[in-house]
Amino acid sequence: MTSVVSDTTALIVLAAQQRLDLLAGCFDRVLLPDAVYREWLAGDPGVAGIVPQQSWLEMVSAEEVPLLVELRVLLDPGEADALALARQRHLPLIVDEKKGRRVARMMGIPVLGLVGVLLLAVQREVLDPESAKQILVNAKDRGFRLSEGLFEAFTMRLESSRTRSPT
Repeated sequence: MTSVVSDTTALIVLAAQQRLDLLAGCFDRVLLPDAVYREWLAGDPGVAGIVPQQSWLEMVSAEEVPLLVELRVLLDPGEADALALARQRHLPLIVDEKKGRRVARMMGIPVLGLVGVLLLAVQREVLDPESAKQILVNAKDRGFRLSEGLFEAFTMRLESSRTRSPT
């Protein structure tokens, strides 16, 4: 397992479905920039009671460097801090917004989104394929934007994980 920096979207989606445990099952540590925490807290005041109880979830401040100032012009504060922190710590980033993913890739930061986290959870046998699909369907029903092509590719990957025989 490893450490990762997270933007807000995956945290919101997983917390809404009471499945933050998936992040703990996939990563040793999830770094949570201050701006991401503030965005998450603004949407759900209950987060204040959740975060301190999760030993794998670590609040961290991104260093105030020129890169962070530039990123804050391009992106929302949470994404900017998350990208800067991922770059500073040489860690992958969980981010779902297109613009944030594009900027992260241009900076050479490995990215994954909610779909990637769910596939990783299935791969690590933290989650069964049907539950992974249901989490994503629930997220879409609640407004999580995902192209039909990506949803179909996700479903096909889940199907192939069901049919693989143990070696």
